Amino acid sequence: MVDAVLLEWEGVLVDTRAARRDALRAALAAEGVAHTLSDDDEQLRGIGVAASVRTVLRHMGCTDATLAELLALRASRAFADTLARGLLLAPGAEAFMRRLTARARVAVVTRASRAETEPALRMAGLEDAVTTIVCADDVAGETPCPAAFHAAIDRLRRVRAVEPRDALAVVDALPAIRAARAAGTRVLAVGAPAHEAMSADAAVDTLHDADPAGWLATVGFTHGRGA
Repeated sequence: MVDAVLLEWEGVLVDTRAARRDALRAALAAEGVAHTLSDDDEQLRGIGVAASVRTVLRHMGCTDATLAELLALRASRAFADTLARGLLLAPGAEAFMRRLTARARVAVVTRASRAETEPALRMAGLEDAVTTIVCADDVAGETPCPAAFHAAIDRLRRVRAVEPRDALAVVDALPAIRAARAAGTRVLAVGAPAHEAMSADAAVDTLHDADPAGWLATVGFTHGRGA
């Protein structure tokens, strides 16, 4: 039985790749930082803005912590400005969320900041579907990380008992797949490349494919709340 779904909204409900790439590019340009790491390099896939900045700087051989903080702040603001102009849910996202909330409590566990996440959920009309939110702001270090998934489960326990083995993480990239598995949950990968999706318990290409009747059984759950 699935008691909780731990959901990454970035890359699952909304395709944020271009917006994140452009925000990072704008922040680097504003500080006159020229780098040779490709915008689409796999090292940047599925990690938060601060981790992306540090990855770029490490690739350049730069260890300036102050510059990293400044670039991360600029990139986060640029991304938030993009979100404020509106967002488009991935095809099937609304129906997917309805299916989830009929079966389990939903917690958002995201590499994004709270300043980015809360407006995004509000604009998408999904804030009432979520029981709790764990953002990059809520955990120490880089996200995704196991601590973020543990934090979400701990918050859900305040209402009703839930164990990691009874939770399902729905994520989009290898860093989150690894973090969720390290936290003891099962994992559904959405839209991840095949070589990354192999590390999850189940995978779908799009949310249109994500029918709980099928993939809950695939990851080992027999039924969910309300099923």
